[in-house]
Amino acid sequence: MQHNDRQMLITGIGDIVDEIVGQGTGGDARELLRQRLDPLLDAFLLESQPIVGAEVTVLLADIRGFTALTQALPPRELIDLLNRFFARMCEVIKRHDGVIDKFIGDAVMALFGVPERRPDDLQRALNCAVEMQQAMIELNHHNARRGEASLYAGIAIATGQTMVGSFGSSLHSEYTVIGDAVNLAARMESFSLRGQVLISEAIQASARDMIETGSVNEVRVKGIARAIKLYELRSVNLPQRLVVPQVEVRRSPRIAVALEAVFRPVVSDQLGAEQFVGHVSDMGYFGMQADLPLGLPPQSEVVINLRPELGLERAADVHARVLRARRNGANFRTSMEFTAIDTPGHRLVKEYVDNMLWRH
Repeated sequence: MQHNDRQMLITGIGDIVDEIVGQGTGGDARELLRQRLDPLLDAFLLESQPIVGAEVTVLLADIRGFTALTQALPPRELIDLLNRFFARMCEVIKRHDGVIDKFIGDAVMALFGVPERRPDDLQRALNCAVEMQQAMIELNHHNARRGEASLYAGIAIATGQTMVGSFGSSLHSEYTVIGDAVNLAARMESFSLRGQVLISEAIQASARDMIETGSVNEVRVKGIARAIKLYELRSVNLPQRLVVPQVEVRRSPRIAVALEAVFRPVVSDQLGAEQFVGHVSDMGYFGMQADLPLGLPPQSEVVINLRPELGLERAADVHARVLRARRNGANFRTSMEFTAIDTPGHRLVKEYVDNMLWRH
């Protein structure tokens, strides 16, 4: 919500007036025009508002896997996709009377509760998030008909006290919000899966009578001392039932890594003496992918030790089951799921994944 050169706009309006009346308006007339337009522009652009404290609901929607798209698509096609995404998301935000704060790379940030607070701010934000994910389905149908790539968004919503108003100087100012709710929404967004809407603990507590939630993820993020809970929004039931489309088959975020680990096969329920080093390339809460020097049969069991000097604070033994293995050059690319959940080793893996998510 910014405007860099209002004088350019006023000059352009003056030129239009000149053309309409067929004569120059003169310097005095243009100065009068500026004086009359300035307060209108201030109100319209929200450019010169005082900074005040306000409770605001912050919605952040970000394209999942955008970095991979930038590497795979020609720039022109990527820009067209991004612009259609922004256009569709902004349509939904405006329909729910949200304020579009800014675009941040491939993300859009919207506010509910400014410039004036309304009793249904939270409800409108929740409905907006669900309709944004529904709109992504429609957008991808359109992209498919054009033979273009599908886009998937992750959405996070947080609410709380912020400072809101015009920040900057006479050269450049921007109406925006700063505060813990903004920071929390940005951290939460990192954990959202494709097609998912995550809400904060405060929102879940305030809106529990009008929503349905699914999985709960307890994480630690930078800047917050205690662990926080992230709730998956499944539906909003007021004023009518709106359901979040289910598009992601994964159960957790995943990160690309480059870690070495020691693998030891389990034979007849006993830990074998043989061990070998594999290279882990992908990891989530419930499994990983690694390149191993030998092919392990599906459903076989392994114990994985992740070396502390390569990322974790201390050694973590994790039990896993092989799902599939296929040859990848001299190695075997092996997908595994963890079989022992909430053990000390598994908690270390989750902590590592969480830390990598908010750092990026």
